[in-house]
Amino acid sequence: MSQISIVKAKPQTAVGGKLTEMALDYMKYSLAGSREPAVIGHTFQKLWKARNNRFSHEYAYEAVREGKTLGMIMCYPTTLMNKLAWTTFSQLFDIHKWKLIGYNLRNWKEFYTMVTLKEAENDEYHIGIIAALPESRGLGIGTELIGHVEKQAVQQGYFKSSLTVKQENVGAIKLYERLGYNKVGEINKPAVSMYRMSKVLV
Repeated sequence: MSQISIVKAKPQTAVGGKLTEMALDYMKYSLAGSREPAVIGHTFQKLWKARNNRFSHEYAYEAVREGKTLGMIMCYPTTLMNKLAWTTFSQLFDIHKWKLIGYNLRNWKEFYTMVTLKEAENDEYHIGIIAALPESRGLGIGTELIGHVEKQAVQQGYFKSSLTVKQENVGAIKLYERLGYNKVGEINKPAVSMYRMSKVLV
């Protein structure tokens, strides 16, 4: 079996947006201002190619085997992630204009959940998104991606990494616990229930 390489993400990666929307689950609707697959796909591929937004390739690494991207992880210091909220909204508004506002007014529970979500503490290096293509699951891609991010965190002077996971995602929780992450809090919102998990790196 060919070795998996972890590389800095590229804007031209065709599945970048697809992997992002896979990981975002229900939140993709509020961000795209639509439930239409074509609109959602266009939105996240455009954000992936752009810079200075939370879903940009700029903050991602790809798991690649034989030239094919099989998975992706997005990560940032929490303080940077929080700063990107406004520029991300600005770019989304440029794409969808007032349709974005209209959708979120009609689906206020999704919107409220998204804007009030506190995912991480300021001293953490946060894994905002991790996703693998369905055909690549079981290859250890998640483990490889998280290990790479943890090294990046330490190199940048961070000693804790964190992530959130839906409470019903038992398989992912088991993986994160095996990698040393502990549940440190619960997030209970109208549209979702999640665990906050963190790990001390050094």
